[in-house]
Amino acid sequence: MIVGLGNPGKEYERTRHNIGFMVVDAVAECLDANYKRGFKGGYAKVGDVILLKPFTYMNRSGEAVKDVVNYYKIDTENILIIHDDLDMEFGKIKFKKGGSDGGHNGIRSIINHLGNSNFFRLKIGISKPIRSEYTSQYVLGEFNTSEKKVLPELIELCRNAVLCFVNDGYRVAMNNFNNKKVDKEEKQCRQP
Repeated sequence: MIVGLGNPGKEYERTRHNIGFMVVDAVAECLDANYKRGFKGGYAKVGDVILLKPFTYMNRSGEAVKDVVNYYKIDTENILIIHDDLDMEFGKIKFKKGGSDGGHNGIRSIINHLGNSNFFRLKIGISKPIRSEYTSQYVLGEFNTSEKKVLPELIELCRNAVLCFVNDGYRVAMNNFNNKKVDKEEKQCRQP
């Protein structure tokens, strides 16, 4: 099961917190998958792969995940959660298995509902705001101009990482994609 985390609604569509939705949508498009409503979200099944976008809002993501896990009898080791990460610089991605929620409300909810943290994650760096008191505004805000210019490239990188994870497994995906990075636009100037 591949789960992209985000918040439902037009006002959240292009925000940093919704990068998980953006990536799972790119995977769905590549697999020619069509979402249906159910399990408190949008889900699609393609062969043995289930894609899920919880529509419960970030801090209740675990409700939708648990519903799908229970219905399809999915082992937690067969789950990949795609989410934003404040502690990584923008454009950097990293696979991880298990561990704490790292302060991420969506991950916390999933751990609480599944009763363990023994699932995989694809963390996507969004950097931190300059002042910590602006964290909620920052994650619920849109990417800045330079980030928007490379966002399609970042989503493509993440989509390829997820497809590698599905097709070749965690170790291959980790070796090929951990700490890969898409730089902000201003750093990508090249001499002709």
